[in-house]
Amino acid sequence: MTSREQAMKQLEQRRARILEQGGEEKVRRHHERGHLTARERIDLLFDAGTFVEMGMFAHSDRPEVGEDAAADGVVTGVGAIDGRKAVVVAMDATVLGGSNGRIGLRKQGHMNYLAESKGVPLVVLGDMSGGRIPDMLDATFAEVNGMYEGESIFGLRHRRVRIPRVTAIMGTAYGDPAFYAGASDFVSMTENASIGLSGPPVVAGSMGMKITDQELGGPAVAAKESGIAHTVLPDDAACIAALRTYLGYLPANDTLPAPRVADWREPELDPARLVDLVPEDFKRAYDVRAVIEGVVDADTFFETRRDYGRAVVTGLARIEGRSVAVIGNQPKYRAGVADARALHKARDMARLAESFDLPIVFFEDLPGVMVGPDSEREGILRHAIELLDVVTNATVPRVTVVLRKAYGFGWVLFGGYPSGADYVVAWPDAQVNFMAPATGAIVVNKRRLEEARAHGGDEAYRALAAEVASEMNDGSAVWRPAGRAAIHSVIDPARTRQAIVDGIFVGESFVPKERRR
Repeated sequence: MTSREQAMKQLEQRRARILEQGGEEKVRRHHERGHLTARERIDLLFDAGTFVEMGMFAHSDRPEVGEDAAADGVVTGVGAIDGRKAVVVAMDATVLGGSNGRIGLRKQGHMNYLAESKGVPLVVLGDMSGGRIPDMLDATFAEVNGMYEGESIFGLRHRRVRIPRVTAIMGTAYGDPAFYAGASDFVSMTENASIGLSGPPVVAGSMGMKITDQELGGPAVAAKESGIAHTVLPDDAACIAALRTYLGYLPANDTLPAPRVADWREPELDPARLVDLVPEDFKRAYDVRAVIEGVVDADTFFETRRDYGRAVVTGLARIEGRSVAVIGNQPKYRAGVADARALHKARDMARLAESFDLPIVFFEDLPGVMVGPDSEREGILRHAIELLDVVTNATVPRVTVVLRKAYGFGWVLFGGYPSGADYVVAWPDAQVNFMAPATGAIVVNKRRLEEARAHGGDEAYRALAAEVASEMNDGSAVWRPAGRAAIHSVIDPARTRQAIVDGIFVGESFVPKERRR
């Protein structure tokens, strides 16, 4: 056998060993837990035959481990999603317990650099227990920056362009995958996954607290409390499919337009029936999702963070094939009163829209912003101003539809006229006021009402309260702000979709993005 033949044989042997990942037994146990391997996940992520692996022969730099750490526990490379290029970092939970070593970090840093420098999305498939010990237990930790020349940690330095960053968490995600999740525009996770800064062993060692993965960062925490996860799905395949779908709404980077779909379909709901979805009685709840789905292109509404900040519904959709960001108040949850989490959720969606040049469509129906000591402790003022800052400074088309009520600061925050929205329309029975008319009537007429009760009892009080509330109710009608050009049009609800199309037309800018402000 010649030296070349020996080298070729060695290549085949090394490739075969690497493709075994952590070994047959560890792969089998991984499958028994209901998970796919890193390479199987990549096969689902990318179009068939498009994956180009980079760093396949990398391994641990610790001599006692060496090539036993196949690919040093992370599979990296480039492939295509629906024909468009993307970069992937896939953690391999079958290699050394899914831990992260120095060479694995270098590979990740290279992918961060490649994605940003080439202007393509970065996809992270997270399943890792954290930093590998003892690899990280010395002063070389000072170098932990992605281990690639000139790269910042987790690729957060935006040199030229802003790229979409998405993460799927499909197992434990401590350390690197959790950080990637925190830096991502969209995060999907499986029902049995967990996300956290550090795992239960570190929590136990540093705090003396015994806690499970699910208690620390399972879906009940990540999707409902912290909001780091945007959706929870039953298995790996569904998580990866969600990433592909999400990226389909966005451009490869912020210098390009979002892809447009030519074969879009009108919503299935008859436009004349849209008004029936919204009760005439302002005190009756309804699900704003039905309104959204009745207006956007059929089967295109992709909701994000369904279980977090539930007073607001956010997501991506299409209008006549064009990607849009949707922010709608949700009367079904606490009458739609916007709390701190809802404002945070709305801000993130508005910021995403501005980053990738997507029109923002507001569906407004709320009695105001949450008040009280709990709300103050949650930082309601800070969250409100942060949302307002994003909305007022946005350069993308901003279209607002007032469905019923728009009271107080909520009117301003969710695309009302004072926010600088490009096109604000309202249904004919909608109202705009500093506060709910019934509440305002009591506040303004407190002395008169007390006098009525003193002279005529509760019956006189109720009669006067109804009278002054009716007067204030009439004064809240949209005709007054429309007459003062603070609402650009009052529309038949059946024309809501067309009004949004018109608003996008009105708000679209032909000034280069970098010169709009």
